[in-house]
Amino acid sequence: MHLNRKGILDIDSVKGCTFGTTKYENGCYGVCYANKTAKLYNYDFTHSVTRNINYKNINQLCLFNDMFFGDNKIINILRQHKLGWFRIGTMGDPSHDWVATVNLCLWLHKIRVPVVVTKHWIEIPEYLLTKFKQVGAVINTSISALDTMREIKYRLHQFKRIGNFGIKSILRIVSCEFGKTEIGVNLSKIQDELFKYKPIIDNPLRISKDDKRVYSGDIVIKLVENINTKSSISIFNKNAYIGECSACPDQCGLTL
Repeated sequence: MHLNRKGILDIDSVKGCTFGTTKYENGCYGVCYANKTAKLYNYDFTHSVTRNINYKNINQLCLFNDMFFGDNKIINILRQHKLGWFRIGTMGDPSHDWVATVNLCLWLHKIRVPVVVTKHWIEIPEYLLTKFKQVGAVINTSISALDTMREIKYRLHQFKRIGNFGIKSILRIVSCEFGKTEIGVNLSKIQDELFKYKPIIDNPLRISKDDKRVYSGDIVIKLVENINTKSSISIFNKNAYIGECSACPDQCGLTL
């Protein structure tokens, strides 16, 4: 459990991201913030590790029934959290272990709404979609024009599949201001198509000014104030929100 400086309370079912770090050096798109943070604290982000619930002092009925809350530190912190939701998928992709993720939602959903952020490296099995619907989870499908066309098609399918199942499904677009280069123009067209879907969250890419894609002009960045620090961010939509979560109009999809 971790409360970051934006005010997000993450209770991750999985730490690390084998799939993202296998495909990209330094994690997704080469700029994964979670991977950078893990390296800073000397954690191995290249291996996804399930964080199972410690049922000491908590009576687990079973996966397919509700769970007794218990009285422990996680419950107490969650009850005091000022936002109406918590996030699963901050320092690792929950698709590594969907059963553990559902278990976590079953345990905590009556206190705060679970928001699950994933790239769907592994598809959610049909029988678990029923449980995500039961707990009122909001599922954010992370996608970007920087993905391959095969990945985009697959993630759009998951976004639609989840929504058609009756679950609140949000398309979380990692967006960029692309330059006027040949690559930038092509990526911009793909991104424009993604923004036609609804509901969406615009999540501007945090990327270093030293990145080769910035040097080449494929991606354009701005140095902006971001939670009391200066950050280089590629902002496609000037109205995209980048501040503290408590003032965000989207609330990770709850208000959409």
